[in-house]
Amino acid sequence: MKLSRKAKRYDDTVLPGDFQGFEPFEEGDASHEGLAYGALRRHGMEVEVEHLAVERFNPKKQSFAKLKSKAENLTKQVTYLNERLEIVDHDRRGMYIQLRSLPPYKDDNQIQFNEICIGRDKVVVKRIAFFRKDEVKQQVALNLTEDNLKRLLCDIREVFGPSN
Repeated sequence: MKLSRKAKRYDDTVLPGDFQGFEPFEEGDASHEGLAYGALRRHGMEVEVEHLAVERFNPKKQSFAKLKSKAENLTKQVTYLNERLEIVDHDRRGMYIQLRSLPPYKDDNQIQFNEICIGRDKVVVKRIAFFRKDEVKQQVALNLTEDNLKRLLCDIREVFGPSN
């Protein structure tokens, strides 16, 4: 996925998280509904997600305006992650849009937010934490219910589906 310059600089400063015990998963079809993959750890009906991606190798040609419209739909549709999503970055030429939680979760020690990066043929979901004491950004687990994980997969697959 081609990122904007701003997003590249930002991604270079995010440290990888400690995801020991997370198992990789893969489902779907990259040429049809989209190949979903990532790493997660299950605890009953609760799921911790390291990252989640949906990739489509033969996406329909879509304009930046259609991609942006689908990103705007995601901001309205994905209300079950406890934080509202908004578009914070985009690159028209590179067909890239970034959504984040606004406002993010905050406490005395950290700021955490969800991030969804949408490209021409790939959507990536992860959670980032900024630790105030160390002034470090690090990827952390996104906690979901099993139902919300299925719902999220369905919602991000719609980025490659027919226009609404």
